[in-house]
Amino acid sequence: MNQQTSPTGIILAAGQSSRFGADKLLHELTIANKRQLLIQHTLQLWCSVFDELCIVIRPDNPLLKDAIISWSDQRHQKLNLIEAEQAMYGMGFSLKAAIDSTAEANGWVIGLADMPLIPQAVLQQLCLNLKQGTDITAPYCDDQRGHPVGFNSVYKDELLALEGDTGAKNLLQREADKIHKIKTNDKGVLTDVDSIDDVTVIERLGKI
Repeated sequence: MNQQTSPTGIILAAGQSSRFGADKLLHELTIANKRQLLIQHTLQLWCSVFDELCIVIRPDNPLLKDAIISWSDQRHQKLNLIEAEQAMYGMGFSLKAAIDSTAEANGWVIGLADMPLIPQAVLQQLCLNLKQGTDITAPYCDDQRGHPVGFNSVYKDELLALEGDTGAKNLLQREADKIHKIKTNDKGVLTDVDSIDDVTVIERLGKI
């Protein structure tokens, strides 16, 4: 990787929210005394770090698309919105669509839209590690790998070949010894929103 080039940020936002009962990314919650949609909390965080940011959504989700566009227009923030035609078949297809759309990037930091508590410092360190030539980098809390995960462009072909709903899990397992670990005590790297009960957890942690 060119050490002068920052990686591209990718937010995967094409899930079905099946356990939530509604589109969780359009659910309002309060983090750090600010109340807005879950997707907007996540965008606010990532846009504070990345010059190039991609968001992957399903083509059949116009409400989410409108929420993202409205947020970016209000803040004059340029975003690359990718509608993944095969997103319904699993995360691997969403990830493939994002990599295909940014194939010239020197690396990627890939995260999930339902994780709004990633520490800014972790995002910055992921970018720095990739710029310095790291193959793969990820945060670890309590010896558990969290999100997001950074990949050097040497993995482009493998990421483009992904299918199914496991994302890059198999790749990460195979290359485990190459992962540059970022140690953190912040549980934000492990905390996502699956059910309505998780909103309370997120809001509590967001006050700390």
